[in-house]
Amino acid sequence: MKRLLINLILLTGCGLAACTSEQAPEPVTPSSCASVDIKSARVYTIVQENCTNRSCHPGTGSPLIADFSTLARLKSYITTNGATWTLRVTGQNADMPQSQSFPPLSRATRDSIACWVSNGMPD
Repeated sequence: MKRLLINLILLTGCGLAACTSEQAPEPVTPSSCASVDIKSARVYTIVQENCTNRSCHPGTGSPLIADFSTLARLKSYITTNGATWTLRVTGQNADMPQSQSFPPLSRATRDSIACWVSNGMPD
């Protein structure tokens, strides 16, 4: 949790991309995570679009530790592997998704997902 907060503080120094209605809300500062209203359904839609539907972490044939086939499994993975999640998905140098030449998640999306985790992954 402390590492996540540190990453969020470091990220605020970076310019954040503009947010559209199709993207998750963009936090302005780490302290604004308390006011960011991003729910599990939105985050899981992002994960499905970028992680499970691209045959990377669908729960069949993927590394069992990174099975995002259900919201419960996604939350369990994040709870158990928070440092890896931060490094690969929400951190400053996050590289997911990385296969098949898909671009990484936008900074605004990564920040919003980080706030969702920081806020306890609310439904």
